[in-house]
Amino acid sequence: MRSSNRLGSAVLGMALAALPALGMTHAKEVERVQTVPLGGTSSDFSGDKAYGVYVPTRFGGELTIKVSDGTVGEIAGPDGKARQNGHEVGENQQGWYTFKVTGATKPYTIETTFVQEGRSLRKPWNFYYWPTKADSIHEPWAGGNGRVDTQANPNSDDIQVRPFGSYVPPGEDVVRAGPNGLLETRVARGDDSTWFPNLYDDLTFMGADGTLYQTPSPLLKYDQIFGTSARAYESARSQNHDIQRWPGHCLGGAMASINLNEPNPDPRSGLTKDELKALWAELGENHLNHRIGDYATDIPPGPPRPGFDACDRFVPRFHAMLETHIRGQKQNLLGNLRAFPPRGTVNEVWNHGIGHYTATYHAIPGKGERAVKLEVVLEGNTGSSLNGQDNNPRINNYVYTLVYGLDGKVDETNPSTSDWISVGGECLYAPLNLLEVTQSNWAGHNPMVTEANLRSVDLANGGGGRFNGRLASGPPNFRPVGNYEGANRASMFANRSPDSDSASPRRGGLFRTLFGR
Repeated sequence: MRSSNRLGSAVLGMALAALPALGMTHAKEVERVQTVPLGGTSSDFSGDKAYGVYVPTRFGGELTIKVSDGTVGEIAGPDGKARQNGHEVGENQQGWYTFKVTGATKPYTIETTFVQEGRSLRKPWNFYYWPTKADSIHEPWAGGNGRVDTQANPNSDDIQVRPFGSYVPPGEDVVRAGPNGLLETRVARGDDSTWFPNLYDDLTFMGADGTLYQTPSPLLKYDQIFGTSARAYESARSQNHDIQRWPGHCLGGAMASINLNEPNPDPRSGLTKDELKALWAELGENHLNHRIGDYATDIPPGPPRPGFDACDRFVPRFHAMLETHIRGQKQNLLGNLRAFPPRGTVNEVWNHGIGHYTATYHAIPGKGERAVKLEVVLEGNTGSSLNGQDNNPRINNYVYTLVYGLDGKVDETNPSTSDWISVGGECLYAPLNLLEVTQSNWAGHNPMVTEANLRSVDLANGGGGRFNGRLASGPPNFRPVGNYEGANRASMFANRSPDSDSASPRRGGLFRTLFGR
């Protein structure tokens, strides 16, 4: 923002007590100090003058002052101590910062910037959200013939969703995996198949073109390490068959990423890092096992617009969460940042660990020195990283206005004075929430996956040799589902509907392209 010397001519009266000289007492001398806006550029100044700029937040940041001609002198903070230009001002130092410009030989401009960065002590690590959508054969999304060409394998538990030969819209499922979680029907010409890595996968998957793909197999490997039936239990209870929704384990993955060190599997386990992260995500997915402290929640999606909208009143609470926890206490936060552009929908849930933000401050003309517009860059981890793909953080941009109190904290007593102006970057809507997680108990919906077992194979979170002799000779020779579980074990839960268990619904993210942003 720009203001001329005439428009920005408000002055700050500062009393400078003169020291007694030669036994005589001098009256207080008042120096007139020209104010300049925070985060703006003011022009048409001349001569040697003193200036003041107001920093409203007690949580600190970097204050930089530049002039087009002349020299910026010492910057004095509200405590009277000198500050180095372009450096951190310190905490609990909200108030006026004064400086002098000297030596200018022509009219000059003054530019001030104030940037606050918050960073948690432990950076949330990236993960994959492990969808619960059942593998399926479907009509192609484009170029199909409009009819069902595939019949379910009669020797499998695959489900024929639409009758063979009937009409089917583009993209609709025609055959889905049954309760054993494995798609065992070959794709007929004219149809296509969809597969995404999930917790209950086999060691391989046959693509529509006949290509055999190596797959992550978290629960199958877990079973063979610990002698459990966790894979069959999960496949019978957690499969989602709604082609419009792709829920998964983004809540569990985000919870693990903000609470635990990035998992490091003991090489004797045979687990990959992604598979071990998947198991922690399963333990963290049960939202009833996490205790929430401070929060900003139930924020409408918007999207926010300049002027009045339903998101505005949530600005003070939202930004107070950032300053208090990430900047002030260096804590990670959990947040549902909603959908990605360009085609995300308003009801999508994407949970992330959030441990970094940058806020750039701008004074608002005519609103007083404690009213500011903030440009906030929020960094969350990705929930779509598998095999090192899509390993960049999620970057959301928010612009909003708010008012600080004299104590340097966001004033939450009158939220109607705020305006959530816009969102951008990798978001379409305002976030649903920001949450402080104060305690987590690691117990998911699958009773066979336990915290003790995971810690025993995780070198970064308590493991290292505690296998009770089970893996003394190294990892098992992992066998596919059909070979390991056998015909009876593979169908041990086949009489249970995937939706019959009251604990089966999962909160998670909807599908996002796995190998691209």
